[in-house]
Amino acid sequence: MTAVRILASAVYLEGRYTQAIPMYGTERRGAPVVAFCRIDESRIRERDLVHEPDMVVVLDPLLTKTVDVTEGLKPGGLVLINNPGNYRETGLSGNFRVATVDATKIALEVLGRPITNTAILGAFAKVSGQLKLVSLEEAIKNELPDRIVSSNVEAAHMAFEGVSEPHDASALPRVERAKKASTKPLISYSREVADWRVFHPVVDGDKCVGCKRCWVYCPEAAITMNGGKAGVSYDYCKGCGICIEECRVGAIRSEREAV
Repeated sequence: MTAVRILASAVYLEGRYTQAIPMYGTERRGAPVVAFCRIDESRIRERDLVHEPDMVVVLDPLLTKTVDVTEGLKPGGLVLINNPGNYRETGLSGNFRVATVDATKIALEVLGRPITNTAILGAFAKVSGQLKLVSLEEAIKNELPDRIVSSNVEAAHMAFEGVSEPHDASALPRVERAKKASTKPLISYSREVADWRVFHPVVDGDKCVGCKRCWVYCPEAAITMNGGKAGVSYDYCKGCGICIEECRVGAIRSEREAV
């Protein structure tokens, strides 16, 4: 939502018409969400959602495991995806081009948190040609608090320099991913949330003393207790890190999720 607002502001600063459409629901923090942006040289009078985009920007590399991110994409369109690999490793295939940037790595290095809004926009400015980097910088200054402007501008610059060139994906093999059905009761933690996380907890059984603090505080009921030791049900772990913070003996560490 922040990214689409900054993008629309940057385009507006260049004298063009734009329309940002964030799509809200009942999602919790970390849940997959979508937003749309229209850009034109003339006034935009259409107000509905974008069903056939010219470009798709994917901020979360794990999203492709459960969502068809290219649905409706126009032939010859562009996909920019946050992914540490190259275009061949994204699992995407079709009549479109794919560009990659490791926006998560940049965000962690510069911001200290896996918040990829400004990094992905820096990459978008480079591969799309829809806005100048200087306009993006100005929009970041206008939209974000002063204390985090410089770091977010730096993230945008790093992604601008680090994004790959778009490549034709029409000849690539498509990776089909089937979403697993939930085995939990139909309550707050019944849906699989594995694709929400950037990091996941790993329990060291030798250090775990079975105090159950992680089990008590886990908001998704993803912690299990077996034989007096804590474990993690990864299908229902969103990677919030609360278990790591609550562990008093350092038995839980964090590892970045593999794409």
